Amino acid sequence: MELLHLHNVSLWRNSATILKNINLTIKYGEQWAVLGPNGSGKSFLMNIIATLVFPSSGEVVIAGKKLGEVNVWDVRNHIGIVSDYLQYSYPAMTKTVEVVASGFYSSLGLYQELSPTILQKAESILQTLGLKHYAQTPFGKLSYGEQKRVLIGRAIVYDPDILILDEPCNGLDIRAREEFLHKLTDLVAMKKHIIYVTHHVDEIMPWINRVMLLADGQCMYAGDRSVLEDEALLSRVMGYPLGIFHHNSRTYWYIK
Repeated sequence: MELLHLHNVSLWRNSATILKNINLTIKYGEQWAVLGPNGSGKSFLMNIIATLVFPSSGEVVIAGKKLGEVNVWDVRNHIGIVSDYLQYSYPAMTKTVEVVASGFYSSLGLYQELSPTILQKAESILQTLGLKHYAQTPFGKLSYGEQKRVLIGRAIVYDPDILILDEPCNGLDIRAREEFLHKLTDLVAMKKHIIYVTHHVDEIMPWINRVMLLADGQCMYAGDRSVLEDEALLSRVMGYPLGIFHHNSRTYWYIK
């Protein structure tokens, strides 16, 4: 059964082509990574899937709902997104529980008093993510990695089918990055369908079973994660002659 379907999706701005004829189908039970260099169009593609940007042409169907034929808010409840933009936009003194609760209103901050039901839901999400003890802590006092996890909490308030993580490890040191990546297995256990966006192959965890390769706004591959064995294709996508090796079920690369 299809959770997401993109058919010949293109996007252009001021005569510049950003995405060209993207075709992608995500089925229930699949976990995806989107891998490509900076400037390949990954974030634009994710914003289209999140219905924050509309394609210039093509068809987008999410959970059986075709964009342009349904109320966009009915579709957005199926999708959560975590990006650097949100992390930089929140006032530092916003309480952590309020950051999570703001997801119910799709707002940056809160402009009304929280109902007991919403407050309980936000606290429950923080508990699930191991962050309940930070509920009253100002967002700006958390570590960078903890802020990322709080934003995941904000993104899942409506129990979305798809959770987009757009370059979530940007700004994390090695230890914080590894802790964050391993925490993501909790989301898989919650039966979330993750689209993990990155330009680092070693961030593609073993539970990710499908991979899309994006370069210059075009899909170079979309299918089984076995493509991570293809040095020639990875080299072409990333623009460098790459070699690969494996350790603890993770793939790593080096420049030849």
